[in-house]
Amino acid sequence: MKRVLKCIFCLWVAFLMMANAPPASVAQEESGQAAKGEVEKKRDLGEWWHRNPLTYNPVPEEFLYHFEATYSWDRVTGNFTSDKHDLGTLLSLRKKIFTYNLRYAFDKRNVAKPKDPPNQEENRDLRTSTKHEIHNDFRIALTKRLYGAAGSFWLEDDYIKIDKRLTYYGGMGANLLNHPRLKLDVFGAYGYEEKDRTSDYHDIYLMVKDWGLEGSIKNYEPGTQSYSLIYLAQSARAYLTRSLALNQSVTYFVDPDENDRYRWKFNIGLDIKLTKHILASISYEEEYDNDADSLLGVLKRDATKGVGIKISF
Repeated sequence: MKRVLKCIFCLWVAFLMMANAPPASVAQEESGQAAKGEVEKKRDLGEWWHRNPLTYNPVPEEFLYHFEATYSWDRVTGNFTSDKHDLGTLLSLRKKIFTYNLRYAFDKRNVAKPKDPPNQEENRDLRTSTKHEIHNDFRIALTKRLYGAAGSFWLEDDYIKIDKRLTYYGGMGANLLNHPRLKLDVFGAYGYEEKDRTSDYHDIYLMVKDWGLEGSIKNYEPGTQSYSLIYLAQSARAYLTRSLALNQSVTYFVDPDENDRYRWKFNIGLDIKLTKHILASISYEEEYDNDADSLLGVLKRDATKGVGIKISF
């Protein structure tokens, strides 16, 4: 976590220096009020889904929508053959001061190892797993900088044997920077989480129990695990040039009653505009879960590098 915080600090020093430079003519520039007596046919709202609606004068009356999808695929060969597919989508809807964001993420991994001679041409599957995550987020703009939000996360991950993890939250956020070239948001909320493991997970525990080793398993519960959460988030978008934008975000979840139960995710990426609706995407993501289950022996830290294509309209 210290390494991530140092990285964020260095990024923000660079971002703030850039923000003080004369603003470039980018799609996110402030929409000026039409001159007196001039009829404005259609305002260019830019990337409105990254902005608080009250920063526009006047606030757009029309119903706004935005959709984007990013897909990346990686293959690693050698002693192991690994295929990783990632799909992420965002749907944003807005009417006046109300905004709804729906995010969906899909992760599929296949890892195989060649068999021993004489059948080395054949592969033996070592890991085949899928992960689905859905994030619902409802927002209402309160001032030009403040907004209230409520939402939920839903996760299913068969690699770590989570059948369902539901997280509900409600809180307040602030737009700390609304510079034409730099947007910075922070958010804090209180929430509640429920987690159910798959039947395979409980079968593994029964097998370990038969071996007399259940004492080495921490935090095992046969039913639904329920606990409170504090949810903190920070996100930013910096416009480096007309066709180059840098994204960065951090999310952090912690159980206030059990400090050892926490997790965080750090993401940084670059969007490179190829056409009006098509972009190349480069990203690095690191996840850490201090509540990783000792029964499965999974690593607490997971890092992902991706290069893909994004459509946006």
